[in-house]
Amino acid sequence: MSLNKKQQTIRNQRFLCPKNSKVFVKSRIFELSKSFHFLRHKTFSFEVSINRKSQIWITDFIIGLMIFSIGIILASRFIINAMSNDEFSNVRISAETMSGYLVSEGVPSNWTNETVVRIGLTTNKRLNTTKVSLFYNMTYEDTKLYLSTDYDYLLFFQQNNSIVNITKCGYGGISLTNCTVNISSLDYENLVKASRFTIYNNSIIEMVLYVWQ
Repeated sequence: MSLNKKQQTIRNQRFLCPKNSKVFVKSRIFELSKSFHFLRHKTFSFEVSINRKSQIWITDFIIGLMIFSIGIILASRFIINAMSNDEFSNVRISAETMSGYLVSEGVPSNWTNETVVRIGLTTNKRLNTTKVSLFYNMTYEDTKLYLSTDYDYLLFFQQNNSIVNITKCGYGGISLTNCTVNISSLDYENLVKASRFTIYNNSIIEMVLYVWQ
């Protein structure tokens, strides 16, 4: 084989083995570059997807937290209102019970400070001034005990919207200056007024009882 033929054969072999050629290297670099750009694009898309999911999760969490907080506030208000209604109901029941006791004869019916079990201010459905005087001369805490109440109260009698002085203008947790009632001076959360009628000196008289917490 001549020298020219050998050179040609070698050249052909180099052409058939592109791994050793510059063309092959450039081709591989181009392919790798495309692969890199493809992977980069996929990575970016994955990051965008994660960011969107994170934003959606955070938004859902905030909305859920707001709904939960509103529920807690409403539940708390409901409980507070329910407790307040219960307390007012207790004061009202106590006022009704106390006023019923006061227009009764008491226990025993001819009670004294030594024998009293439950206070009552009437005899034969008429106001008994002796019992009223005994009642007014008790200590305030003793009267609460015999009237079965833990609440504060004020008792007085009136006729034609004027207080009737029966040994005193009234009795209770506040004093009646010049036989004048000043309820606005009271510090209370719940206040109930109970009125009953009885007979005093052959006239109908109103017994007024304020009970408060």
